[in-house]
Amino acid sequence: MKRRGVLRVVLAVGLLAAVGVTLPARSTAQAKLQVAVFLPAAGDPYFKLKSCGYFAGGKKFGAGVTLFDAGGYGNLNRQVSQLEDVIQRKVNAIVLVPASSVGTVPAVEKAVDAGIVVINDGIATKSPKVTGFVGENSYLMGQLEAVYMADALGGKGKVVMLSGPSGLDLTNFRVNGFKDYMKYYPDIKIVAEKFSGTASAEALNIMQDYLQSFPDVRGVYTFNGPIAIGAVQALRAAGKKPGQVIVTTLDLEDETKRLIQEGWVQMTAISQPVQMAALAVEMAVRAVKGEKIPAETLTQSTMVTKSTLSTVDLSGQTCPKP
Repeated sequence: MKRRGVLRVVLAVGLLAAVGVTLPARSTAQAKLQVAVFLPAAGDPYFKLKSCGYFAGGKKFGAGVTLFDAGGYGNLNRQVSQLEDVIQRKVNAIVLVPASSVGTVPAVEKAVDAGIVVINDGIATKSPKVTGFVGENSYLMGQLEAVYMADALGGKGKVVMLSGPSGLDLTNFRVNGFKDYMKYYPDIKIVAEKFSGTASAEALNIMQDYLQSFPDVRGVYTFNGPIAIGAVQALRAAGKKPGQVIVTTLDLEDETKRLIQEGWVQMTAISQPVQMAALAVEMAVRAVKGEKIPAETLTQSTMVTKSTLSTVDLSGQTCPKP
């Protein structure tokens, strides 16, 4: 598929997420092997990046790729309904980023029992029947945030957490990695934590409340880029200066990159989402063809700061050229 076609599909998916409508967007429609990809929030910049990887993987491994968007992490019922529809259509494989690690179990097990390969991408469904998992070491990602935060704070100060969507293994692993590392620093106090969606506006409101309750906060853990953007907006509105409060996050989209360059976000950790998405499609195709695939395939996690931004390998973060 040409890059122009990929961009049209990615933009269309983002628009559908915004208006709450879900329609499949298909690439390489003539391919015999069909892979259905399910995203919880395709409008997020992170998933727009991953969409490039899914289509690139489909092109490389000879599969048609169809995207389905739940329209938000809170829309578990919509994602389950989409899964049920696809099971009836008897696609060859499903690549699933679940809206809930527990809530998607019945649909996933139904798909596997129907002979459909199921690959979890990034977030795991709590079922032993899942064919394979492709993703990051989420616990390590959380620890990387803690390592940077502890050093930047000199081992003391108040920290708040904007921990992201609840009900996901990925969220819990990231949070636990951060908290477990912080246990080595008793003078760093985690004074507040809240789980939420990934919308920047929601994060802004949470951070504003934190600043009212803890005006002397020195560090902010955030789940991902859009949440970090909301936290920074609150810090700006409160009259804070870049670097006055240490903000760490995960993943790297264009806006996050800009905030790092401007000094508002001090650190992120990346897990190569485009590469991850292509790998998920590859594993799905290989499994459909009867090949033995690893139970777990992890991409490399890398810490990125303003000083390393120009030297870190970002190829796994970039949509491939046509």
